[in-house]
Amino acid sequence: MSKKLVNRILLVNDDGIDAPGMVLLKNIAERLANEVWIVAPALDQSGVSCAVSLKAPFRIAKRSPTEYAVYGTPADCSLFALKYLMKDCLPDLVLSGINNGSNVGFETILSGTVGAALMAMTLGVPAMALSQLSSEDNKPTEWDSSIQHAEAVIRQLLALTTPKNIIFNINFPACTAKQVKGTKITKQGAADVSNFIVAATKDPEGDDYFWFRAKRNQQVFDEEKELDAANSGYIAITPISYERTDYCFYQKLQQQFDHK
Repeated sequence: MSKKLVNRILLVNDDGIDAPGMVLLKNIAERLANEVWIVAPALDQSGVSCAVSLKAPFRIAKRSPTEYAVYGTPADCSLFALKYLMKDCLPDLVLSGINNGSNVGFETILSGTVGAALMAMTLGVPAMALSQLSSEDNKPTEWDSSIQHAEAVIRQLLALTTPKNIIFNINFPACTAKQVKGTKITKQGAADVSNFIVAATKDPEGDDYFWFRAKRNQQVFDEEKELDAANSGYIAITPISYERTDYCFYQKLQQQFDHK
C-alpha cells in the first residue's frame, strides 16, 4: 500500500465533476491522502480562468458528505470549499484536474483548471493544476502518461520546500507512459495565439453564431517552455504565481517617472 503523505486533499476541476479526468485524479488522491473531498463544477466550465460569481448566487448539489457539484465556476468551487465547507479543517493540498487537454503557455491565462488552483493558493492552501495533452486530431484522449506518472510527480513536488505564493502547473504529454522522456522544469513562455480563431456559422434559422477555436502549436522551439517540453514528450512542470508584474520594465518605468 502506498504511503499516505497528507491527511486531506480537495479535488477541483473545470471539465465538470463527472469528467474522466476527475475519476482518474480521485484514484490517485486516495493513494496520497486519508481523506479526499471533491468540490467541482456541475457543468463544463473550461476557459473561465479565475472568474468568480460575484453578481449572482450559485447552487450546489450534495452527492455525499465529501462530494459536491457546484453550479458555478472552478474558482467558485475553491472559494466555497475553503471558505465554507472545509473552513474549520482545511485540506493540506488542492489538486485541480486532470484537465482533458493542455494548459500551456497562453492557455494558462484562460484555464479554469489553473484558475481554481490559483484561488486555492491565494486562500493559503498549496495547490497543483494537472492537465493531459490530447492529440488534437479528434481522437479520444490518451490518459496513460498521467495515469502512470501523476502520483509520482505529485509525491516528488510535495517533498519540496515550496514558496506559499506559487502553484505547480503540470502538463502530461500526449503519449504512452513508456514514451515519456522524463520531467522538465519549465517556464510559461510568450503568448502564441496564431492558431486562435473565431469560426462563424449559421443556425437553422439563418442567424449567425460563433465558436472560438484554438489549436496547440505542434512545433518545438525551446524545451524550457512548457508547450515545447510537452510537445517533446516531457512532463512539463511550471511554478506559477498570480503576480504578473514585469519587474524589469517596472524598474525602468519607475526610474523614468521618478526623475520627472
